[in-house]
Amino acid sequence: MHRFKLTELLDKLVLLVAMLLFTWVGVTAIFEVRKLDSIAGQSRPLLSELKVNAPLYEAEAPQVENVVWKPAENQSRGEDWVFDVFTPPVIYYDPNSREFAVTPPSMQPADTVDNTWATFDLELLEVRLRPYKLQLVGYAGERGSYVAYFENTSTGAIVLLREGQEDAELGVRLTSFQEQQIEISNENGTPIVQDVGVARLADYASGQQMSLTNLETKMFSDLEAKVRLLPAGNIRYVEVGSRLELESGDYLIEDLSAQPQEAMITKISKDGDRRLSRTLTPAPVSDLKPRGSRQEAAPPSPFAIRPRSPGEKPQG
Repeated sequence: MHRFKLTELLDKLVLLVAMLLFTWVGVTAIFEVRKLDSIAGQSRPLLSELKVNAPLYEAEAPQVENVVWKPAENQSRGEDWVFDVFTPPVIYYDPNSREFAVTPPSMQPADTVDNTWATFDLELLEVRLRPYKLQLVGYAGERGSYVAYFENTSTGAIVLLREGQEDAELGVRLTSFQEQQIEISNENGTPIVQDVGVARLADYASGQQMSLTNLETKMFSDLEAKVRLLPAGNIRYVEVGSRLELESGDYLIEDLSAQPQEAMITKISKDGDRRLSRTLTPAPVSDLKPRGSRQEAAPPSPFAIRPRSPGEKPQG
């Protein structure tokens, strides 16, 4: 006859209790998950629904008085250049005349006796760095008796000076002149030795000591403009602030730009009551070669020197 042992009975009781506990935990978890799903699925009121019963407050807006604006006045640039705060400027460019205007080119009136005031009696030829008034272009003679050849950049005339001589009209005196040998590179990069004349001038007008060579052009950092006066065709060199007095009016050089080449010029009537400003540009095609300007890049120094072509030496 089989007999149950006490240990076997205890093992079965422990197993039964464990199974009942596991079943209870599983059923409880299922009910809790269903409860969370029901809470998540509940619809919540929108923000607009919450504000349906919100209290309302009324505020009185301040009374705005009518403001009368003064009519816009003509700007200093000239007539028809009238812009107020609420009117953005509309500026047109006429490629034929190379000028800016406030009316389209097709709507601009033709030249008549009444609008001759709008005609500019000068033409911009070029804008360049201002060269020194004298440039050393050559020399002749022996040591101690050199004769230096200078070119007047304004007139193109040749000025001959020896050591100690001066030009009263230009306000300069040649204090010393000597010939030196320097090493330069030709077009293929090969170094060559070349004789160079070095002239030192005392400029009484500016109070400066200038050093010139026949291989380089002395340039300043400020700009100058070359203009042609119409209808005579006379050439003038002007700077910012220069004023040209012509029969049709006075022309004031307001501003100059080298890149791109432009000049802001204001025409002033003889009585001073009328002013008209325009931005002039040179003709697109020009065979004129700037005198005293032999390279395109502007030097950084206010008294920098520009190299001439190494193959050109106007000695003697």
